[in-house]
Amino acid sequence: MNTKAGKSRRLSIKRSLLQSETAPIFLVFIVFIVIVGIIQPRFLMPLNIRNILIQVSITGMLALGMTLVMLSGGIDLSVGWFVSFIGCAMAYLMVTGLSIPIVVILGVITAILFSGIMGFIISRTKIEPFIISLGFMIIYQGFTYLITKGSEIGIGDQFKLLGRTFPLGIGMPAYVFISLAIFLSLVLKYMKFGRRVYAVGCNENAAYLAGINVKNFKLAIYIINGLLVSIAAMTQLSRLGTGNPLMGSGKEIDAIAAAVVGGTALSGGKGSIWGTVIGVFLLGSITNAMNVIGMSPHWQYVFKGAVIVVSVTVSYYSSLRSS
Repeated sequence: MNTKAGKSRRLSIKRSLLQSETAPIFLVFIVFIVIVGIIQPRFLMPLNIRNILIQVSITGMLALGMTLVMLSGGIDLSVGWFVSFIGCAMAYLMVTGLSIPIVVILGVITAILFSGIMGFIISRTKIEPFIISLGFMIIYQGFTYLITKGSEIGIGDQFKLLGRTFPLGIGMPAYVFISLAIFLSLVLKYMKFGRRVYAVGCNENAAYLAGINVKNFKLAIYIINGLLVSIAAMTQLSRLGTGNPLMGSGKEIDAIAAAVVGGTALSGGKGSIWGTVIGVFLLGSITNAMNVIGMSPHWQYVFKGAVIVVSVTVSYYSSLRSS
């Protein structure tokens, strides 16, 4: 009897793993790691693995916020320039002589305020989030160049906490990213807030009839995303030691790609934090592997794009089979 029960339990676990949304992308990630490790053993050396963890951490933080936004049925194209705006603004304030704690508080408040304004417009109108966030992206780009006048703002060693190396030789950004991922995954899985994120993303009308204030909930999602952007901006500023106008440029594409590759649907209501984490590491590993192998930067874009297309296609057919 116990044997039958154990066998049934193993079959159930196996079935759930096969039907998991993250299973296809995780398989692609493992196959990629093995192949590159065989071609270039240096890729799997501890030093290079630590480098990958650092390289993907900023994109990972942005991808976590993007996952929440996309799960609720929205999107945010502005996060890359938002990082540049917040990071450069903080660097400017530090150069003027403000204390680090005050600069951090002002940076977080500014990020929440601007993201809240965008979230308010999106949640109170029927305008596509794509268009609104595109407009805010241009606004952030303009503010960034107004602050920096097109040049870097050096801050020296004033703000190095988030750029330091901690136990196991791993940088602080990686610990921040993983900690945020664990926290948000627990929130989505076990808290009422997480269930509401999926409900709003699946069907706004049904969520409204179920008693959810959809407008305020969407606003809250964008505010949380703004908070995550401020953390990413502070981490990037701490790593670089300078407010660079291009410090976040292009990261919105990487964040969206990581979320989509990890199984998050652009239509909302489907996806997971850990799927996004795997997507972040897959895309980051591709870039790192191409550098280690010595591939031309131009081919790197082609290969990364191909992996995105293959990963999304595999996830799509996997979801069809599960249905």
